[in-house]
Amino acid sequence: MNAIEKKNIKFINKIIDGRIYKIATGGIGHIQSIKNIETLNNFIDMTNITINGNFSSIDDPDVSSNFEVAFLTPFGVQIMDDNVENIVDLVPLQEFKEILIAWRDFLLAPPLNGTKF
Repeated sequence: MNAIEKKNIKFINKIIDGRIYKIATGGIGHIQSIKNIETLNNFIDMTNITINGNFSSIDDPDVSSNFEVAFLTPFGVQIMDDNVENIVDLVPLQEFKEILIAWRDFLLAPPLNGTKF
């Protein structure tokens, strides 16, 4: 079972006021608010570097979104609580990478986000 199935993630093209909006349901967590492809590619690259054992070469392990604070570590991605004091979830690196790639690919697939229907 891959990360998308495991976390019961569903990608949906939602029509609101005649426009298409890309959303995700399920355990996609904080990354669904990241719609910038360059940012997603950067996070994928950072995750690959960490998986390959070179975490120390990453200058800034922040993989946060607009809604949640998250940090890449050699052990997984730590999702923090609202006060950034406690870890509320630890996502394995390979799962995080799979989710990032699936979300990025969905955002790039037609119809594009914000397209007039």
